[in-house]
Order: sequence, then C-alpha cells, then structure tokens
Amino acid sequence: MTRDEFLGRLGELLACLPAEQVEETKQFYAEAIADRMEDGMSEEEAVAAMGAPGEVAEATLDNLPAVPRAIARTRRRSTVLLWVLTIVGSPVWVPLLIAFVIAALSIYFCIWVLAFCVWVIAAAFGAVGAAALALVVAGMAIGHVPYMIAMLGCGLAFVGAALLVGAGAWAASKQIARLSALWARKAVSPFWKGKGGRGDGAAPVPAHLAA
Repeated sequence: MTRDEFLGRLGELLACLPAEQVEETKQFYAEAIADRMEDGMSEEEAVAAMGAPGEVAEATLDNLPAVPRAIARTRRRSTVLLWVLTIVGSPVWVPLLIAFVIAALSIYFCIWVLAFCVWVIAAAFGAVGAAALALVVAGMAIGHVPYMIAMLGCGLAFVGAALLVGAGAWAASKQIARLSALWARKAVSPFWKGKGGRGDGAAPVPAHLAA
C-alpha cells in the first residue's frame, strides 16, 4: 500500500470526525511515514509499519473522550441516527445537563464563600489589632501606662491571630484552587481530555512509533 492510499483510506474511516481532526491525524501519519522513509525504509515498508488503516482509525477513535467518541461512532453508522438520538433524548439529557451545571456551580460557589469568610475573619482580627495598637499612642498621650500595656497586649494578640488565620486562609485558598482545577478537569474529561491526554482528536502515538 502506498502512502497516498493509506492516508486516503484513513481519511475515509475517520470521516465521522470533524475535518480538521481528520487532517491533523493524516498529517501525523504522513510525517511518521516520511520519517521511516528517511531512515531507509521503502514506502511500502514505512506504510506497513503504521499498521492497517482500520486499526489506526480505531486507535484514534479510542483516544477520544467518552462523549465525542460515542458521537463519532454513532455518526459513522448514520448521521440521521445521531440526530434522531439527540432529538429524542433531549428531554432527558438537557435537564440532566442543566442540573449538573447548576449543582456544580453551587458547590463551587459555596466552597469559595467559606474561604472568603475566613479571609474576612482574618481581616477583622487585623483591624481590631491595628485599632488597639493605635490606642497605645492615645495611652502615651495621657500617660496611662496600664492602659498602654493592655492595648499593646491586645493589639499584638489580635495581629498575631490575624496572621495565623490569614496564613490558614491562604493555604486553604491554594488548596481549594488546586482541587477546583482538578475537579474541573474531571468534569470536562468526558468531553475533552486536553493536550496532555491528546483527547482533542489528534492521532495517538502507538508504542511502535514512539520507540
């Protein structure tokens, strides 16, 4: 099989994918074949090293996230069937999707509200501590030493508490941000794997090509 025949057949098998994804996959294997030919293989040997077009197409589809993979396989059987399933199933999947989005946003909002409350507490402690330290100056003005000592102690205690709570709020915010990013990746993983997972329709890198 020649390179053009291989790429043509691969394009036919992946016609269920968007055109740009098909071209990206074909370009990937065209470059892989060219690399093998530069290493001394004949065109037929380089093409054979890629595997059968059907196997390559299946590997590409298997590399997709769950939802695009199901859509692509259904579309490969029949575009009409895909539209029928989408329309007929809309009373089920549309409300579920809306409910999922609302629930996810509500949980996300509540978590960050809790973090914000901790920051407010830290700011309140800091404000009280600053006010107490400012009253030390007033005590100095009237020459009331016990009052100065009491305000100084209160001011330092509240400032220390503010720093302690603030450090906890900062650590909690970073952890929430990290967990939020992780949760977001998991939430969209059925639809998109991202560049790291090569779930955007690009060709997977088989073991015999990566070697």
